[in-house]
Amino acid sequence: MERVKKFQIGEKTFTVEFPNIGKMIDMESLKQALTNGRYGVMASSAVVSMYQALDLVDAIAFYTICVPAVAKYYAIDDYTSVAIDKVTELVTVYKKELKPWYDGILRELMKMPNDNEGTEEEK
Repeated sequence: MERVKKFQIGEKTFTVEFPNIGKMIDMESLKQALTNGRYGVMASSAVVSMYQALDLVDAIAFYTICVPAVAKYYAIDDYTSVAIDKVTELVTVYKKELKPWYDGILRELMKMPNDNEGTEEEK
């Protein structure tokens, strides 16, 4: 399980560590704040533009909490005030590299010790 990930945006290489519990909570709280408490409703919508907006929200929350060096490097004070074309690469890197890495580790960590064992009803 690779808990540290190096990734590149443009010419700059960044390093991120898998977040601790506090950072995970902060990310989820920020997602709710960015969507005015509508994250779940947006996620269950069948509207494509909602999914695109959530990709932005997820990327913003991840970079803000886990890799603040990205905003510092690109002189971003507030991701929500940046033009969409300026953050396209950030979102692409998040979706293709960072989210799969994060989700994979989270799945591994959340497995129960005896995940393969269970009652006959569970099998």
